[in-house]
Amino acid sequence: MRIRAFGAGVLLLFVAACAGTSGENSRRHARQQADPPFRPATAMLVAYAAPDGSLTRAQLEAGLRRDFDKVDKDHSGCLDPDEVRAVNEQRWKRDESTASPLIDFKQNGCVDFDEYSATARSLFDQLDRDGTGKLTAAQLKGTTKSGQSAQSEDSSSGRHRHGGGGTTSGP
Repeated sequence: MRIRAFGAGVLLLFVAACAGTSGENSRRHARQQADPPFRPATAMLVAYAAPDGSLTRAQLEAGLRRDFDKVDKDHSGCLDPDEVRAVNEQRWKRDESTASPLIDFKQNGCVDFDEYSATARSLFDQLDRDGTGKLTAAQLKGTTKSGQSAQSEDSSSGRHRHGGGGTTSGP
């Protein structure tokens, strides 16, 4: 009788362990399904790049101005809370975890062009290490002249670069 009780107990533990593992696998699978695809921070800059993949500061500024003017529905030069909400919702739908939301840093009730452009400008400046005002296609793709990823090159030397989130078209 004791052996049967022991066997039944072992069987119950085995079934419970399998059920727990199955539930864990289901949750892990659901998380993997929910994770957005990886988008590098530079995606927000690539949208303004020339056909050869390069990007100058002037091209960036012109592209940012065009995008800002499109979302500034009342042409006030400042995005009101409804316009900001619409842009942020669009960015979230398109880019999920890598979206860079608009924030009223000046706390004056609207987002002006400088606030709108801050993330893209900052990223451009980080990538333009030599200060030429121009990024190459390799810099925008995150690769070096040797074709190695800039991330792995920095990691191999013990340094780590940190970038902000981004979007695929506009900051």
